Amino acid sequence: MSGASRSLGAAFGLTILLAAPAVADLLVLKDGRVVSDQKLVRLESGIEIRYPNGNVLVPHALVEDAVIEGETPPAPTSAEQQENAAKGYVRFEGKWMPLKRRDELIAKRIAERKKEVEEIAAHREWAKRRKAKTKHFAFEYTVPQDVFENYAALMEAYFEAFLKDWDITPPKNLGQLPVCLHIDYEAMMQVGGAGAGVLGYFRFVKPWDLNFYHDRTDPAFTEEVMFHEANHYLQKLLDLDFAMPHFPGESIAEYYGASHWDPVKKKLTTGLLLEGRLCELKIDWQGGERIGLQQLVSTDRMYEHYTWGWSLVYFLMKDARYAKKFQRFVETLPSGKGIQREDMGRDNLRTVRGEEVWKVFRAELGLKTDEQVAALEKEWHEFIDKKLQVESYRGLEMAARAAANHGQPIKARRLFKEALERGSQNSQTFARYADLLAQEGEHDQALELWRKALEIDPLYAECYADMGRSLAAQGKKEEALRVRRLARDIDPDNAWYWFDLDDLEEIGGDPPKK
Repeated sequence: MSGASRSLGAAFGLTILLAAPAVADLLVLKDGRVVSDQKLVRLESGIEIRYPNGNVLVPHALVEDAVIEGETPPAPTSAEQQENAAKGYVRFEGKWMPLKRRDELIAKRIAERKKEVEEIAAHREWAKRRKAKTKHFAFEYTVPQDVFENYAALMEAYFEAFLKDWDITPPKNLGQLPVCLHIDYEAMMQVGGAGAGVLGYFRFVKPWDLNFYHDRTDPAFTEEVMFHEANHYLQKLLDLDFAMPHFPGESIAEYYGASHWDPVKKKLTTGLLLEGRLCELKIDWQGGERIGLQQLVSTDRMYEHYTWGWSLVYFLMKDARYAKKFQRFVETLPSGKGIQREDMGRDNLRTVRGEEVWKVFRAELGLKTDEQVAALEKEWHEFIDKKLQVESYRGLEMAARAAANHGQPIKARRLFKEALERGSQNSQTFARYADLLAQEGEHDQALELWRKALEIDPLYAECYADMGRSLAAQGKKEEALRVRRLARDIDPDNAWYWFDLDDLEEIGGDPPKK
């Protein structure tokens, strides 16, 4: 094995040498990543990995265990150590065991990871994708098997939870929704026709399908995207021939996007606080912006349906006085009597425009007078101001990511900076902030942030690759080439780290990998 893997379930960066000895240098990190077939040196400050294009120091705090071939074990310093050493035992992963047993465990682990990597490689291309069906979904996937199994269980639990919440009985002939899980972002865009920056989407016209990309560096965000997009499909189960308006459709999807799946207890919790959207909302609030109830509900499309709209749904769904009324409003849109619906011109789909949405909202929430509208709006705004609070820097990070994805780099930079000032030690936050600075030509600051990210995660290969671009922009072509190659040493199976034509023109180096 060469390089590093995120975990057993995401071992993308491993290249196994078939002729490797049963026991060679092996580094096991506390987060499950493994490095082998690289020379290791034990230093006072940590374990140094000597890659062909540079040395990487992994602090002891990140190390679960390290086996270095030919290393003389330290002299026993306690009675326990003396006793076990006399038996010929060694300590591995917190346990004393015979040397032979340790070597057998290492050999078994290498063989298992070799098999896993070969399995991932065999199905990485979309043409070689695997397929599986569950009760409500027909999956096609290139993600590792255990990643797929987690999503399959999560989505089935989500389906059942939403149907229970909304008392929906799906049509008997509904069939299974095709769900495409991608390990390759470019493949998702090509196969599903997604636009740049989109991590997942539900195609609401036939043939329906759900597509999303598994971001192995931020699986929690991937789940949030999946929950949101899958909810658009679940909303269709209210009426298959109806397209839910932007409000309440996107706002409900955001509400259910804040869900948590416990894979051990097999329990799904929905309607949690969505800190990223809350942070965006608070920025608007602090800037003096106030979105009125009628403006929010009656506008056909606005970005605030994701932020202010989420807060309104959260407010209504968490209050026993309003929850059932709000649900009745949503259920009335596709099937209620006396509602003006418009033909969308495809798939016999109908929808409701903003002013009609507002009329139905007022009727179902019992807002007969303008005074009652004003009273509910005031209560909602006070809820935002007094009850909703950003609890951690995670919200700032998510808001920054949203801003970056929506072409708001200045806002994203400010939020990433604030997240770091609030104490974030997330290597991705440092790296994403650095990327934004580099795009503006602020390469010295960007390089400093990437180095801080690497202090937290020394095997973050993407940081080295991005550093190479900034170093090249500064004219430091030799160092740029070295760190780009170091990224490839660490994660050799990631094609992004092989130089593209622009890199070759910029800094020279190897031709792109075929």
